[in-house]
Amino acid sequence: MKSFFLEGIADELIARDALSKRLPTQSDPWVLLSEANDDAVAYFNLENGGDGVTDRPFFIQADLSGRYYERGSLVLSVLADLRAETGGTISNDNS
Repeated sequence: MKSFFLEGIADELIARDALSKRLPTQSDPWVLLSEANDDAVAYFNLENGGDGVTDRPFFIQADLSGRYYERGSLVLSVLADLRAETGGTISNDNS
């Protein structure tokens, strides 16, 4: 499994709204479906990573399905769209 992150999100409600607009078929986790809409490409979870010290504790973790491991650019595109609404920084599990 490969994971990507959108870190440094200040507002949970804005993030939930952005996820629901971009990935409307399911929430908690939000699911990115294949073009045929019959298979999950990636699962998006909104997490509270705050330690009580930081001002921006929320992040989105996108876990790419092993079957679609080569579709990382599609997941990054979704995260870039989300970042336009939530702010933050995109990284991956190799960062």
